Amino acid sequence: MRSVVVLALAILAAAGAASAASKADLAAVRETSSLETSGARMLQDTVRVRASPAVVWQALTDPASYRAWVAPASDIDLKVGGRVDVAFDPKAKPGGPPDLSQEITAYVPERMIAFRNLKTPPLPGAGVYGKLAIVILLTPVGAGETEVSLSQVGYGAGAEFDALYAFFRSHNPEYLADLKAYAEKAPR
Repeated sequence: MRSVVVLALAILAAAGAASAASKADLAAVRETSSLETSGARMLQDTVRVRASPAVVWQALTDPASYRAWVAPASDIDLKVGGRVDVAFDPKAKPGGPPDLSQEITAYVPERMIAFRNLKTPPLPGAGVYGKLAIVILLTPVGAGETEVSLSQVGYGAGAEFDALYAFFRSHNPEYLADLKAYAEKAPR
């Protein structure tokens, strides 16, 4: 069963069990988090994918591709103000009520996409999730490979932020490992 992680497409994504392919790729994900000069924390994970930025971009933004690796009842409306909606119930139908909704706040094709959370399933610290900016950055690294960084910016102080940070610290690597596994097998 594929992991279902609140994305940021975040894609962006919430909780689930990692697939066998993801477990093998979890070692490829490295945490690159930092503390901002403002004192806010940035949770960031990075993975190198053996696929071009165009292939990774399609996996993140094409509705059919996104459904194939995140959740069958997902939809993406790629535009500023568009949404990423995900229903994690395997029996859910596309267009039905989503468990997760994120608004696309900015994007540069094949380079970056940014979101903010509108609705999330119950998870630790969910009350402050909408205060974060979620950014996925694609950086070409030669030989048809792409470095993908998933950043959640704006973690403040307090128990709710701490709980949300801990949740995503353990789940974001699964999301990136699933993206890596899917993009590396995608048709070229």
